[in-house]
Amino acid sequence: MRAALLLVIGLSAVLLSGCLHARASLSIDNEDLVSGELLVSTQTPDGQVPFRLEPPPDLADRVSVEPYSADGRVGSHLSFQGLTFEELDRLAKALNPSDSRYRLQLKRSGSLVILDGAVDLTPLSGTDSAFTVELSAPGEITNTNGQETAGMVTWHPEAGELNELSATYQYSGDQDQAWLTWALLIGGVALGAAVLVGVLAQQSHERAHRPNDERRTSR
Repeated sequence: MRAALLLVIGLSAVLLSGCLHARASLSIDNEDLVSGELLVSTQTPDGQVPFRLEPPPDLADRVSVEPYSADGRVGSHLSFQGLTFEELDRLAKALNPSDSRYRLQLKRSGSLVILDGAVDLTPLSGTDSAFTVELSAPGEITNTNGQETAGMVTWHPEAGELNELSATYQYSGDQDQAWLTWALLIGGVALGAAVLVGVLAQQSHERAHRPNDERRTSR
């Protein structure tokens, strides 16, 4: 039986004066079912969570969302168990209904694994947003448009732009095991990216409309 694989993906973002962090931890069992958790947190003056995580209703028996509060940060803790790769993809898309805002594709050619993706941050034009994606994966990095340091690739997508992400890895180990690891990797990145892009756009929209709301309230 294949041993369970575990992968932790770290992503972070900053919107205006607030700092948003997301961390996804996933594992796959010997039946190719994925379990894990996603923690998204930020700092707010009033301690209120400025975003919502709403998974698909039909996954409610295997996906739960609980409030999070620790060390001056508030947010949501999402956990799930026994999801197929297709269900994990649906979960990621549900957490960011505008799924055209990000794209992540994975291709394999012999011992080469090619990651090709894009993050559309055009809705955040005019904000002080910042976005970071960090990827640590098996194999040797042979080509990337990110910054490589000690086997880790880091991208810093720009707000207001459509940002391309690419990386090519040379992997000479067991191909089936490698492919499962990569599938899990893409699931983690997609899940984290979906949440961060969706939450950033939501916060930007709410901040942009807040002055008008306040003016209407004061009248």
